Amino acid sequence: MFLDKKLLIEKEEGWILPAELHSCWNVRGLYSPTQFVLRLRPDIHLELQSIEPGIRSNSELSFQQIQAFSTYFHETIHWWQHVGSTLGLMLSLVYPAQAHINYRDLKHLIQDIGPVKSILKYDAVHKGSLKNETGSRINRVLNNWHDIEFFMRLAIDPKKASHIINSPYFESVGHSYNMAWGSVLWLLSSTFDSNLVFLPDARKWEREFEQLNKNEVFGYYHGSDIRLSPIGAREIFEGQARFSQLQYLYLSSGRKMSWDDFEHAGMLSQLYREAFDIFLKILDTPWPGTPEDSVVGLFLLVCDLAINPTDGFPFDLYHFPSFVFSVDPGIRFLMLCESIKNKNPNLVNSIHGYTKEEYLEVSEILCGYISCKTPYSASEKLNDWASTNCKELMEEDNSFEFGSENLPVRLLFARFLRFQQDKFITPEFFCWPGIWSVGERKAGISLENARELFEAHKALFCDGIDGDIYPSTFPDKDEQSVQNTFNSFYFWNMTYDMTRQWIIQDGDFEYNFSWLTSKFPKSEVTTRVRNQFRDVYGVDPSAFQTV
Repeated sequence: MFLDKKLLIEKEEGWILPAELHSCWNVRGLYSPTQFVLRLRPDIHLELQSIEPGIRSNSELSFQQIQAFSTYFHETIHWWQHVGSTLGLMLSLVYPAQAHINYRDLKHLIQDIGPVKSILKYDAVHKGSLKNETGSRINRVLNNWHDIEFFMRLAIDPKKASHIINSPYFESVGHSYNMAWGSVLWLLSSTFDSNLVFLPDARKWEREFEQLNKNEVFGYYHGSDIRLSPIGAREIFEGQARFSQLQYLYLSSGRKMSWDDFEHAGMLSQLYREAFDIFLKILDTPWPGTPEDSVVGLFLLVCDLAINPTDGFPFDLYHFPSFVFSVDPGIRFLMLCESIKNKNPNLVNSIHGYTKEEYLEVSEILCGYISCKTPYSASEKLNDWASTNCKELMEEDNSFEFGSENLPVRLLFARFLRFQQDKFITPEFFCWPGIWSVGERKAGISLENARELFEAHKALFCDGIDGDIYPSTFPDKDEQSVQNTFNSFYFWNMTYDMTRQWIIQDGDFEYNFSWLTSKFPKSEVTTRVRNQFRDVYGVDPSAFQTV
């Protein structure tokens, strides 16, 4: 069997993407965490068009098709990470939160200073000469935006933290994480739970965090020493997706593929193996014999636990000094690895059947070591929300006809709850999808069940062979409803982008939305974006003056 690099490898810097991206000829596949799009190379599209969509048995596919599907499989896992994990939900919602939390102040600033951009530049030019309330509004907008942005950057890629730490807007790591969590909870509560019946009330945290700042507790005051993890969500996400893909390919090849084959194909370059290398180094464990080895299964379970913190969401926050350690993915990953090494090294050999029982038992042990609730207990709580407090939202998801108020928030939270419903029943599939998507095992999740789960949770928005973005189709969803939701979702997202430009980007507004579609003239898309912005803020972008 020959592994074809062209069908397997995406560009290494592909997880964090430039703002503008249209054709995907230069990469194999990627998932955009701000555009919410799964993209594939046209040649991979062509391979996949020759087969029925979704998971198929090996007998139905050529090895070329298996390789092409494995890249789609890899990128789908990125979609799951972003819409199905608790960290991913936070990262998905901080983008709209940056706009929503500042909405009232932005509306007032139009009256105070007129439609000018950027607010960042305006503040730099007029600092010290502004009226008290106007200055306070500008200060809130800029600090809110930066606090949330700092959390996102620190959680994803702490290696590039120096420019954040040296920013005049940076208060502390703890403050950034608190502001991000609080802003997302505010966004969720204002959309679904205005009386705070079921969501944690982040307002009750304010006094505790203020006390940590006052007492100069490490990580929670300006000027505190800063210790960051050597890896972040980026390396964990990529490691989880890659090693799941390798397990899929290994089993699909009849266990004939070796690590050397994968290395030669370029599938084990630094980005994809960095988290695994750290995992092995801490555990003082040699490289495993095969991708099916127990140590690979344990690594994937550690990844799952690292990106699914439970403190502050969906459970309330009780121990405030350890908040950052409880929710930061890189720190959680390292603590879990250290716990295995120091408290229970026998866990290295704990994953054999890749079963639900193993998932529950080992995750309970590991979460106990780091004093947090398990993702499984979070799934149970979220399932209760879905069947009670969020029942109306789940009905919207069933019909794919979402209320227009905060539509992207409604859509993403509904998809998150739907994912958690199935993860509660079959956590082993979502932790080890490469093992269960081949149909090789006689007991456990059947190939048919795996196919149903994969199709139910495929990415909502994918590019076509022409590079344009299209909504995925679902047999139980009305096509027109899906298309309408797709249109509304992206025009909301464009408004979020325009808000970001207004706050921090100098110069005129840019309408760089060609990545979405080539079917309509740029002038038509620009007009619709301007109209949406005017509906939200009461002023046309063309009326803005640049500083």
